Amino acid sequence: MLLTIKDIARISGCAVSTVSRALNDHPDVNPETKERICRIVKEYNYCPNRNAKFLKQSSGKNVLLIAKGNVNLFFTPILEQLQSSAGKKGLSVTVSYISENDNEITEAFRLCEEMKPIGIIFLGGNVCIFQRDFSKLTIPCVLCTAYAGKLGFENLSSVSVNDFQGGKAAAAKLCELGHRRIGILSGDNKSAGPFCERFSGICNALSEYGINEAERFTEICEFSFRSAYEKAYKLILEHSDLTAVIAMSDIIAIGAVRAFCDMKLKIPDDISVIGFDGLELADFYTPRITTFHQPVEKLADISVKMLVEMIENNDEASHILLDAEYVSGETTKERGIL
Repeated sequence: MLLTIKDIARISGCAVSTVSRALNDHPDVNPETKERICRIVKEYNYCPNRNAKFLKQSSGKNVLLIAKGNVNLFFTPILEQLQSSAGKKGLSVTVSYISENDNEITEAFRLCEEMKPIGIIFLGGNVCIFQRDFSKLTIPCVLCTAYAGKLGFENLSSVSVNDFQGGKAAAAKLCELGHRRIGILSGDNKSAGPFCERFSGICNALSEYGINEAERFTEICEFSFRSAYEKAYKLILEHSDLTAVIAMSDIIAIGAVRAFCDMKLKIPDDISVIGFDGLELADFYTPRITTFHQPVEKLADISVKMLVEMIENNDEASHILLDAEYVSGETTKERGIL
């Protein structure tokens, strides 16, 4: 029986991406899961033939898609749309998942030597890593969901939401509702990237309302429900007079809401929460998360269009910023100014 990676995923009950990471010995796969996958590989005598795979794709139309953050729920619909859009353009796509701590440029360079793609789309990424290492790559590339306009690479385009304006709009919305004691649950806001831009936008809006203590009421958390829960709990224990919290993503917002509920706080009566991204999960969570929606289809379609134009027409690198759209939910409420 000739087994494929999809067959292993079906037999093991795991996602294809999990099987791929296990076969590539990524450290973020649960040891028990990895052991189960390895047993199946041994039982069926599965042997991945990377050379055969890439020879099959040697039509000259293969592009590489590197997704950074294998537990990022926001990336799932974008990844699906990217593959769909690329298919419509006659491109075949090879997807590589890496963890938040991996160097996306090192991974891209390794895969380029192995499979010779005609272009790369990076889904997520650390702008500081691009600034330091991207010169290694010479083929057309697009950075999706992060802005690369300040880096100045001739073969790197980007499309993302305007994170500065999105952060500013989120803070302004809470201020318009009468909130003045506002906490922030953020990812790494010191390194260049979406969290940094959103944090700058939040601070800008708060200062316009005479609020200049943003950093004092900020907790840095990882991009996970658990970390957000713990940091939200800590934030309220230290600042019990906060009336609202801005979460840098819907994942963080959901973790925070659960923490506040467990602390017996009523949402939004006691505390309001606003998120960012517009995840489908946020729309079906109880209470429904107030958020700023990123236009997934546009991000994906523009990324593919940019890459194709760079490849086929030798277009110069370009950088597009889209607006995030406010989506009213059940986690924010007007409050009288204290």
